[in-house]
This record gives sequence, structure tokens and C-alpha cells, in this order.
Amino acid sequence: MVPPARGCGRRLRRLLTPLVTAAATTPGADRYRKSFPAHAHLWILLRHVLTGGDSLRQTHAALAVDDAELMRLGLPQGISRSQLARSSTSRPAACAEVLFAAIVQLARRHAPTDPAWRRLTKVQAVDRTLLSLSLQLSPWSRHGGHAPGVRIQTGLDLAGVIPRDLRLTLADVHDSRALAERDLTDLAGWTLLIDLGYYAHKLFARLRAAQVSFVCRLPAPATYRVTATHPLDPTPTADGDVIVADETITLGSPNHRKGAVLPQMRLVTSRNAAGTEHRFVTDRHDLTAATVVALFRKRWQIELFFRWLKYHLKALHPFGTSREAVWLTVLICAIVAILAMLAAPDRPTGESHIAWLRGVGTALLAADPVGTLPPLDSS
Repeated sequence: MVPPARGCGRRLRRLLTPLVTAAATTPGADRYRKSFPAHAHLWILLRHVLTGGDSLRQTHAALAVDDAELMRLGLPQGISRSQLARSSTSRPAACAEVLFAAIVQLARRHAPTDPAWRRLTKVQAVDRTLLSLSLQLSPWSRHGGHAPGVRIQTGLDLAGVIPRDLRLTLADVHDSRALAERDLTDLAGWTLLIDLGYYAHKLFARLRAAQVSFVCRLPAPATYRVTATHPLDPTPTADGDVIVADETITLGSPNHRKGAVLPQMRLVTSRNAAGTEHRFVTDRHDLTAATVVALFRKRWQIELFFRWLKYHLKALHPFGTSREAVWLTVLICAIVAILAMLAAPDRPTGESHIAWLRGVGTALLAADPVGTLPPLDSS
């Protein structure tokens, strides 16, 4: 009988092989790296993150003594540690971007969805997290008076918890500017869950013009005028929130020359079990007030994703010190996060998520017990 982790690793390998092969053909992927092709590099980095390697030095040492894995990677002569380190710092990340996009599409077809939110499959939580970097090793990451580091701007689909959009910005780029610069064409008909860092009336106007809805917390000093009030349902939500106000408002002041006035907005005020009130502004008038509040609570999924990405998948320890290396690290960690979601249904009861993922990672490139499989770059 094939152990569960080995069987899951083999299934993921079958899913990944054509996607990695296609991504490795991205123009420029093998420039200056002919003896270390992109397909082998991608597989090694995936294995490194899946198995939780503390450093590329550790992963290289494990590969160096496994002739079967090197043969399957198309590296019969092996690869030097310095070449692995240099490639992880300088290889263009375009091939990893292509692989990430392909994995996202694969996950959207296979990911389990929350039955309670089937009607709201086009909902995306938008937020960012900071990766601190060394000023000495990564001087490019210091801008203005900000600490050295980069922000990972992320859009997380709630249906399946899939990181659909990833971008890297420097720490001095304001969140609202980062979202304003995003191409909204493919988000028409979607609803974005955004927090106070993205609050900006001009941004809201741009989202509405692009037919993108949103739910956002309302800051205390916000200016608005109530134009209508709506009946309330006194029944608490499943999370214990009570709706205390549901109003139609005009948001913004005409005296604010740099702002925008937004009519026909909706303001929902709730009180949680601890007695704390929260106010949410949205353009979704078709949802119940309770659904608006419950929907914003779902935004917490992106915080859990950031914790998984940074601490369990070790994005805090990039492959190198260059911007290209940091971006490559983020992409590979995000791909592995999606693979972990796809592998989760096979996880035996009682085994932790991280231990299961490590076992699957070890099995990903392991020799098949019933025969020799074709090289990993085969069509």
C-alpha cells in the first residue's frame, strides 16, 4: 500500500509537471543559466519550500547525495551550491510568475468552496504584509524614512482561499496607491474587502467606475450625510454581531478639493458580543446588513494566509538579497500555499498541516516505487 504522503506527492507531481515544463519555456528563463535549466530550478525551489528547508545550502546538501532526484531533474552531473545560490538571486522571476498564474487557474478548478458562500464566489480580500530586509544586504529596499523592506500586496479569493493577485511594492508605497494602480479590468463584478489602509474616496470612485464593489471599515473622522434609514433585524448573526444601524449615505464633503463625493453609499453599523461597534461602508445594497458584517469577518482569512506564508513557508527567509530573489521567494511560497490547499483533503486525521506538507514535499521528487518515471521536464 502506498503511504498517503507519497501518493499525494505523486498526484501533485503529475499536476505540476506540465505546468512547470510550460513555465520553464518563458523567454529569458535560461539566459546565462544553460547548464542549470529553469525547470530544474523551479522543482528544487518547490521542494525547498515544501520540505521547510532552513536554507538553500541545506536543500543542496540533500540533493547532492540523491542521484535519483538529480537524474529526474536532468542534472546527471549535479549542481554546485554557488550556482544554485546565484541562480536564485539573478534568474528572472518571469517563469515563476507564469507558473503561479497556471497554479491559480488549476486551484480555481479544484479548490473546495465554502458552502455558505457559494453565492458570493466573486469576493476577494485585499491587504498587504511587510517583509523586513537588511539595509546592508538589500540597500535597494530602503526608501524615504521607512525601514528597509517590501510590501506584498495580495488579493485573496475567499472561494477556496486562493491568492489570486500578488505584487511587490516598496515600503513607501501607500496601500491606496497600490490598489489604485492595479488593473481592475478582470475584477468587474467582484467585491473587494479592504481595511482602513486602503480608505480613499477617489479610490472608491475609481472602483465604482470599474464596476468593482467593496466593503471597507469607516474611520471615525469620515464625513457623511444620512439620506435614508432602513429597518433592522434584531436577530444576532452566527458570530454574535447585532446590527444597530443600516443607512444610505452620501460619503465625503464637497468642500474637500482633493476628495470625492460618493452618493448612494451604504453604512452598516454592528455591535459585537464584547460591546464594540464597527462601521462598514459599501456600495452593495443587495445584501442584508447581517451578510455585509459577516462578509467582512471573512477578511480574516487573508491574515491567516500571511501568517502561513511568512512563518510556516518561511518567506521571511528569501532565497537571496536582490529584489528578484525576494520576489521569486514570494511567488514560490504562494505556489506552495496553493499546493497545500490542494493536498489538504488527503491529509490523514490527526496529522498536523505542516507535518503533512513536509511529507508531501519529500515525496514530490522521490523515485517511484513501481518504476522509473520520465524526467520532470518531459512533455
